[in-house]
Amino acid sequence: MAGSDFGGHMRLRLASGANLVMRGSFSIGPSRYSIEAVTNDNGSVSRTAAPRPRTAEVTLEDDGTDIDALMQAPRQDIYVAEEFTGVSHVFTGAFFSGEPMVDRKTGEWTGITINANGYQRLGG
Repeated sequence: MAGSDFGGHMRLRLASGANLVMRGSFSIGPSRYSIEAVTNDNGSVSRTAAPRPRTAEVTLEDDGTDIDALMQAPRQDIYVAEEFTGVSHVFTGAFFSGEPMVDRKTGEWTGITINANGYQRLGG
């Protein structure tokens, strides 16, 4: 499918085989660089590039997963599959960062970012 199709069921699987329940947003930062425009004293414009990790901001369901254990887990490959579109995302050498917050009214676990050495999009 894919093309101009988005959304549908998404699955996040850790290297251990454990699945985390995704909810809401899944935003990918696939670029290896952060580019910033700078203006020179003569008015011309240049750019600077800074290396950055491949990232994905995820919203998960609070299913009782030990948040501290997940945040301290060793680097691993993390897989996200989009069932509706047939697109898969592979984050290699990845770990979680951020400031996890759980909304007890909705059960949403936010403030979590996947950071990876490598990223590959498969399908679509």
